[in-house]
Amino acid sequence: MTIKKTDPRVLKTRNNLRRALVFLMQQEPLESISVQKITQTAHITRGTFYLHYKDKQDFIETALQDFINEFFDSVMYIPENSIKPVKVFSLKCAFAYIEQNADIFTVLLGESFGNRFHQAMYERLRKEMLQYTKTVAIPGKQVEVPIEIQVDFVASAVLGLIGRWLERGLVYTSRYMTINVSKMLARDVEVDDLVGNFFSDQLQIELGVQPA
Repeated sequence: MTIKKTDPRVLKTRNNLRRALVFLMQQEPLESISVQKITQTAHITRGTFYLHYKDKQDFIETALQDFINEFFDSVMYIPENSIKPVKVFSLKCAFAYIEQNADIFTVLLGESFGNRFHQAMYERLRKEMLQYTKTVAIPGKQVEVPIEIQVDFVASAVLGLIGRWLERGLVYTSRYMTINVSKMLARDVEVDDLVGNFFSDQLQIELGVQPA
């Protein structure tokens, strides 16, 4: 019987394998982690593993993309009163998600993966930001600094800050991080409204923080 990709059993198996990978990477280098170790830790057979992935490299690349997709699915939303149906990035949801999955993000953003996960996250965030600015931009409006430079600047800053937050053991709560990053984005004169508003979310409204 062929099992569809959306089958809950498939999702559970893949999630168990990803969790096993993260667990093992907390103890040893990625290079020394075999398919056998992964399957034993996840409590599944090697045969089941190869039903889903060609080899270890295929599994790792797919797992990284799955982590990224799940993160953005959790933090991107369309505001209720949005004039155009375009998604924005919720800092509140992002910091809360990372706080809840700190073990995963600490490993993925660590030395074991080199720069692969960070670069993939950066490219996805940049893509979402550019899509937003393209959708809401006012035709003909001039900006002092090219939008792509602003996007690169903000995406790098946000991901860099997340990395430092994890390295320091989450010394601040996710709510505290949201409040302060929201304030910085709202007050940063170097960032155009078009880019700053991408990070608007409900918590900013609750706190009375004015978007850029």
